[in-house]
Amino acid sequence: MWWLVAVRVRYNTSMSETPEARTRRRWITMGEIIGIAALVISGLSYWDAHQERVAPPKAAAVATKAKPLVLTGTLSAARDRIDLHPASSDDVIQTQTIRFPASVRVDAVDTTGNARIEAAWFEDGLRAALKGAKLHAGRHRLAVGIETNYVTGDATRTDRAVYDIGYTLHERLLRSDAVAIEGVSLVRRTADLQAAVDARFAGQVPKPE
Repeated sequence: MWWLVAVRVRYNTSMSETPEARTRRRWITMGEIIGIAALVISGLSYWDAHQERVAPPKAAAVATKAKPLVLTGTLSAARDRIDLHPASSDDVIQTQTIRFPASVRVDAVDTTGNARIEAAWFEDGLRAALKGAKLHAGRHRLAVGIETNYVTGDATRTDRAVYDIGYTLHERLLRSDAVAIEGVSLVRRTADLQAAVDARFAGQVPKPE
């Protein structure tokens, strides 16, 4: 067997070696061990450095993950207009398209840079849609669809969501009831805004008495 020959040769060699030769051989063996250890440490250091390079992009990706857009509103003194603002200061609205229930207003309203909803845009159509229905005193809701193009960070995004516009009707002598806007609240996000708005408004119209 070759390994027996190797052992025998090694044994014979070790027997014939001088003490100085055996000492040199031990130092060579220690040098080999130190060299291997250095290679292992170098490999571990490379792995740690590689992990550090890989980890930051993942952390950055999590940090820049877009948050859903939520709109809040500021009422005018006359309550005939509500200005819309992103709840997050990191978002900037560029343009909006406001869709009303088809029975209130067929065409959409587009805004650029001045995000808002005005009572004049829908009050006549709302009165016509509510004709024959008896509204009780208090606040009521009108479903609207808002498509918003906005900038967040370095990205431009589009949000499509159904909101409820809170309003009240105030009787006026010899004139139609005045619509006073009360506020705005998020309902849900959806791709088909018009269908969602029409369906929700159908449940907001009181049944004729």
